[in-house]
Parts: sequence; C-alpha cells; structure tokens
Amino acid sequence: MNEQKLPKVQIIPPRTELKQRAVNFTKGFDVDLAPEQLEELEKVVQRSSDSFVRSIGHDLTESRQLVIDAIGNADLRSAAVEKCADLAYSTKALGGTFDYPLMTQIAKSLEIFLAGRTTANRRQLMVTQLHIDAIYVILASRVTGFGTSIEQATTVALAKLAARYAEPRE
Repeated sequence: MNEQKLPKVQIIPPRTELKQRAVNFTKGFDVDLAPEQLEELEKVVQRSSDSFVRSIGHDLTESRQLVIDAIGNADLRSAAVEKCADLAYSTKALGGTFDYPLMTQIAKSLEIFLAGRTTANRRQLMVTQLHIDAIYVILASRVTGFGTSIEQATTVALAKLAARYAEPRE
C-alpha cells in the first residue's frame, strides 16, 4: 500500500487587531443578532437592492440606446461596445448578490461575447442588444432565482447566439 502522508494543518487564531478591524466594537453588531438587529440589516439590504435595480435599469437604458444608434452609425460602435462591456461586468458581479443569478448568467454571456472587442459589426451589435433586452426583462419582471425552464432555455440560446457571431473580433 502506498500511503500518502497528509500535510500537517495548523490553525492560527486571528490577532485581536484584525478582529477589531473586521468588527466595529463601538457601533457594530454583535455576533449573535437580536431580532431587531436582523430586521435592521434586512432593511439595509433591501435599500441596497432597490438602488441596484435603479442603477442597472438606468445603465441598461443608456446601453440599449447606444447600441441602437451604433447599428446605424459605425462611428459610434466603439463607444457602444465599451459601455456594454462595462454594463456586463457590473451586472455579472452584482446580479447574484441581489438574488438575480439568471441576470448574472446572461451578463456573463455578454461579457464573454464582448471580451477583448474594440468594435462590433451590425450583427454583433444585435446580439448585444438581445442580451441587454433579456437582462431588462428580468429586471422589469423581477425574475429572481434561476427562473423557469423558459428563462433557462433563453439563456442557453443567447450563449449559442453569442458563440455563433463571436467572430470576427475587431
């Protein structure tokens, strides 16, 4: 038998200084939350979620208009691609945090589609617009979680569409 020797594990307790940085001892919450503290924290998360929805909604509107303008005007395509790449990145990063994992999936598909791209042709802009429209529908309908089989099929179709029109990369 060939027995492998397991590495020794050492647990190092955090220093007091680090604990003080991580938890505000003067104004922060106790580790064991009282029901009132838990309710207060839930309100903070709810306010952050509302702010996220407004912010992403505004960015979706701007990005969508840029893409529509860029479809008809090649000079605007670089700016549209850059704005949509920023939107995809921020949406992918925060969607799951606010219980929109489906939005995160679509944003990730868009991010991959736009990665390394400085401009896009007309068809690529239309693929970008479809991604933005799908994210907008999820946001407007408040589709939290992973959605139904229809939303999942839409996500798969968007990823396939993005793969089909990924080339040429400019």
